[in-house]
Amino acid sequence: MDIRKEEFPVALQAYEVRGGQENFVAEQVVNTQMEADNFMSMYAGRLIKTREVRPVETKHYPAAHRRRNNSVFWISVLLIIVVLLIIGFATGWIQSMIGQSK
Repeated sequence: MDIRKEEFPVALQAYEVRGGQENFVAEQVVNTQMEADNFMSMYAGRLIKTREVRPVETKHYPAAHRRRNNSVFWISVLLIIVVLLIIGFATGWIQSMIGQSK
């Protein structure tokens, strides 16, 4: 099966046909003819159907990526604070500051 360039991306679906019933086996969204050929060779002997990919299926949601970046930032800030506290106690600087305030 050849797919025209303007049809990509397209979803390919493989079905097992037994006794007049079609049982779903697999689905893959492909962007090139090579990916389509690989899918069809993996599921050779099965019924292959195509369907258009809806825009919502190809949309990327960067919110999850932003959350990870925020967590890395806050972990770094907390790590710096902990290191400064350890250094302050090890050198006696924090104890001397507490003694001066009394």
